[in-house]
Parts: sequence; C-alpha cells; structure tokens
Amino acid sequence: MDLVINNKSYFIPNKWGQVSLASYMNFMQQIDGIDDEHEKTLITISSFTKAPIKLLEGCKKSDIDNVMAQLTKLLENKANEQLNIIITIDNIDYGFHPNLHELKLKEFVDLDNKLANGWQSMDSVMSILYRPIIEQKGEKYKIEDYDYKTAKTRAELFKDNLSVDTVNGACSFFLTIATDYIAIMQAYSQSLSRKERRKLLRQKKNNLTKDMVGTM
Repeated sequence: MDLVINNKSYFIPNKWGQVSLASYMNFMQQIDGIDDEHEKTLITISSFTKAPIKLLEGCKKSDIDNVMAQLTKLLENKANEQLNIIITIDNIDYGFHPNLHELKLKEFVDLDNKLANGWQSMDSVMSILYRPIIEQKGEKYKIEDYDYKTAKTRAELFKDNLSVDTVNGACSFFLTIATDYIAIMQAYSQSLSRKERRKLLRQKKNNLTKDMVGTM
C-alpha cells in the first residue's frame, strides 16, 4: 500500500524488515516528549513513509486515518529476535562479533557509552557489533579489528542499509548473552583506579558465556 500525495507515492511499510534503522531512529527522536495526538500521528507517518509533514497536513483525514491504522499494526507487532550472523551490503560481508567475551577495553567502553543513548546511537552500536569479515572458513570467520574512525563511517552506512529486524535481532542476542557486561556497566565507576577497572573487566569477561557465533 502506498500513500499518494501530489502524484508522488510514499511506501507504507507493514513489516519491520521494510523499515530502515534511520527511519526508526528518526521516529524515536521526533516522538520523544510529544503529547499532542495529532502531532504524534504526523510524526509517525512522516518517519515511516518519508512524506514531509507539510504535505501530510494537506491530506484528507480519511487518508491519514487509513495510513495510521496500518502503521499502528506495525508498531504493535514484535520485530525479529533472531540474530543475522552475517549481513551483506554493497557486496561486503559484515559478521557479528564472534567473540564477545574477548572485547577489548576500548570496544567495551565505546559500546557501553553508545548503549546508554538507546536508539539515538543504535547505528554506532551496530558498527561495533558488525564488522567486515577478513577471513572465513565455512561458518567460521574473523572480523577486522575495532577502529573508531572506520566504525563511525560504517555507522552512517548502516543507518540506511540495516532494517529494524536486523538491529533488533542483534540487540536481543547481545542482551541475552551479555548480562555480565550489563552488570559491569553499572559497576564501571570512575572512582576505581585504572588497574581496578581492568581487573573487574577481566573478571566479568571470564564469566561471560562461551556460547559464541562464528568463532575461528
């Protein structure tokens, strides 16, 4: 189903696999703190269809109601919770981090900081968890080392090329197996010395489940 405004069609998604990370990030950012139901409706439709709000304001109410009814069904549905281990964008394979218990300190700290921002930084979270595969044998693979600059570039790529289904699957997997990392996020106090923080990190990493994917 499309929304047609001034002879231009705007696609209305009915599955989370049809919604880009960028669209959902925009939706979450714009809808935050909005109480007016009319404004919420326009923000929701604009975020998911990319139709400008000014154009939506000129649409018939019946058309707006029909579009919102379809998007409400989408919002009420659960997104995918299964991990996509390898994703391909522009002929490049990106693998989900195969050894989360071997996260380096810099990776962990950046991941911690980005997760604290929720959906506002989900593109950056995905750029840490998914990286180009540099070696693969069957189902086993290695990904490139973490680098902040390349991760930042990758985050921009992921915004428009990852669906909410892919992102939610990765988040569900990460949160399921990384309870010790969540605990360390809470305990990771600046009052600890560097030596104490590294010791705490090592202890938590040793407790993290070894049930990892794609490990070479």
